[in-house]
Amino acid sequence: MRRAALAVMFAVLTVAAGPAAASSGARDPSIVVGILATLTGAGAIAGQDVVDGFNVALKQVGGRFANQEVRVVVADDKGSPDVARQQVKRLLERERLDLVVTAVSSASLAAVLRPLIEAKLFVLNVDNAPLALAGPDCSQWVFEIGAPPSSRMEVLGQYLTQERMRRVMVVGPDLPPTAEMVAELQRTFAGEILLHKVKPGEARYGDQIERAASLQPDAVVSLLSGGMGTAFLRAWGETNLKRDIPAFAPWRSLERTVLPALGDGGLDVMAVATWSPDLDNPANKRMQTEFDVEYGRPSTTWSARGYDAAVLLEGALKATGGRTADPDALRAALRRADFHSVRGPFRFASNHTPIQTYVLRKVARDAKGRLTNETRQVLAKDWRDRQAGSCPMRWEEEVPPPPPPAAKKPG
Repeated sequence: MRRAALAVMFAVLTVAAGPAAASSGARDPSIVVGILATLTGAGAIAGQDVVDGFNVALKQVGGRFANQEVRVVVADDKGSPDVARQQVKRLLERERLDLVVTAVSSASLAAVLRPLIEAKLFVLNVDNAPLALAGPDCSQWVFEIGAPPSSRMEVLGQYLTQERMRRVMVVGPDLPPTAEMVAELQRTFAGEILLHKVKPGEARYGDQIERAASLQPDAVVSLLSGGMGTAFLRAWGETNLKRDIPAFAPWRSLERTVLPALGDGGLDVMAVATWSPDLDNPANKRMQTEFDVEYGRPSTTWSARGYDAAVLLEGALKATGGRTADPDALRAALRRADFHSVRGPFRFASNHTPIQTYVLRKVARDAKGRLTNETRQVLAKDWRDRQAGSCPMRWEEEVPPPPPPAAKKPG
């Protein structure tokens, strides 16, 4: 039954994004929210979770924001910036959009931001974004619901330094984002970074395992995601090194929907995250319970972000009386972030990135023997993205944040 219900909802939403919706916008008095997500291919799990998390929150308020009916229009970028551009063009031509939620790659987001901003639409982005979007390229029309990857790496570097780790081996794909992430890690990590790049699509990691055995670093940090991340962690889990060398991976490689593929290889692997299933607050508990009932699968960081996006919008539109035609009023309401996030305390910095808590998660087994994530400790409260200082936006209640503390060499 749950699968059938999910299939029906998905069909309705994808039809709404297609040609059948061509005449639906002009006379529609409802609030229309477009969701551009990856629903096909490698990113489909994340994209569907965002859509479903949004719909769980929408269902909780009776399908209405500020007592106005909400119509959700979903478009699939299929993991392609070109398709993303085409889908946005189609949405702008055929729908009377009020706001847009994006859950796509940073490349797809970069491809569609300009037309969305030129259309004067507020964009709530829940996935990765180009680093400059939090700094010099920040926009009064774009709000980040997730967390900049740079912040995650800076928080990790701070933790490694506090743990007096001296040498860390980093394994990442031979792509530009790896260099960017290593540079962010170096901002707060005082020790030596031993970078080992692998070609994209690599499936065997014997060389990396042997190098780790030879170097004996204090920790191993994987920047690999998708199938590469799964293959590396499975290989790592089969070695004796796992007992003595802690391993860290991107949170997205350790979500509960991914953990079955890792098996025991995922056990004890840690991640810096902004959400965990055991965060003790009413909103998180309610979201997880209703997501499980509605879809029959565990919630994830992606569904948490989709849920938060909907609740943020509902709170902002309450403040404007449901009006979306006054961008200054709606922007001010979004900036106030008057909602209860599943992540706990949440507000926006001057660059529209979240000021939020970062925790250290560790993969463990629950009472029923299922792999899950457990919060081990709070790493940073009210963490502000350092790039806010280079964002030209300034608004009341905000001042440019201080830079993160410089890394000090361990004594």
